[in-house]
Amino acid sequence: MAHVQSLFLLVIALAMATPAAAQWLKLPTPGIPRLADGKPNLAAPAPRTADGKPDFSGLWENQGGDRLYNNIAADLQPGDVAPWADALYRQRRLEFGKDSMETLCLPLGPAYLTTRYREQRIVQTPTLIVFAFDDMMHREIFMDGRALEQDPNPTWMGYSVGRWEGDTLVVESNGYSDRSWLDFDGHPHTEELRITERYTRRDFGHIDVHVTMVDPKAYFKPITFSMPMQYRADTELLEFICDNNKSRERISKTPAGQAVDVPVATLARYVGAYDIVDASNRKTVATVTLSGSALLLDYGGKGAEVLIPLSSTKFSWSGTIVDFSTPAGGAVSILLHYAESSEGGPRR
Repeated sequence: MAHVQSLFLLVIALAMATPAAAQWLKLPTPGIPRLADGKPNLAAPAPRTADGKPDFSGLWENQGGDRLYNNIAADLQPGDVAPWADALYRQRRLEFGKDSMETLCLPLGPAYLTTRYREQRIVQTPTLIVFAFDDMMHREIFMDGRALEQDPNPTWMGYSVGRWEGDTLVVESNGYSDRSWLDFDGHPHTEELRITERYTRRDFGHIDVHVTMVDPKAYFKPITFSMPMQYRADTELLEFICDNNKSRERISKTPAGQAVDVPVATLARYVGAYDIVDASNRKTVATVTLSGSALLLDYGGKGAEVLIPLSSTKFSWSGTIVDFSTPAGGAVSILLHYAESSEGGPRR
């Protein structure tokens, strides 16, 4: 268990690293709307370009939490995933991300659409829009009227073209290498993957993003979700370089984790709402539910995610260790072990 726990902590450190810009000396962003107290006015009207189109330029980050980043198919039914894709996903999930894009220091590809651990600067021109990520990757969206390539050379970031539908930017993409994963837990895709994104800047500080992923060889219905983005004011984009090849060597020598069977009666003992408190005294409610023989965790109302049992008291939450305990004569408690710290609390 010590080896598995070490692997958990290493992988989750890679996946949940603090954005570099959070460490930047605060510098007021020039030319943005501000309130009377000098704070950015994120509710101000969205800016427009000289030709009247919404201007998406600026520094942004996803605000959707970890649920879809951990499991892009969280809202699908089991039969919606092709058997081969589901089997590969389950294998990767039990290996706790040892071959994930983060662990191998590779581009995230489609997972940039759901991760909240990569900031992105949007640079907009009339014929080209560029997304520049803090890990030094970039993505080009061609706005010059060209069509998607019929048989593109597969790449990590795919091939993208965009158009305007009123004030909404519509982006269509294909040509993704099947080496990339759709999420941290390991849902695969084929080179048939096609993605459509719709971007609407509803005010200065917020972009509504609606995404549809279609891959008929891997998924029997489209994957659809929304991912809000928020403007990052008074800071700058700093590079975040992944350099952990030596760590990867250590991971490759660690046996893959193995799930265990835990009686439903035991799992049922953990059901309930828990008051979580972290080292900064920040409070969050975590709700544990039972669906059939699966235990699920909803952290902060972001949506339920499956916990993989490692023992009768320890579980994996996409690499984070979740530990339940029952002190003598006391209420059941939960403890979440991250790479940087731990947090937890009792059941209500």
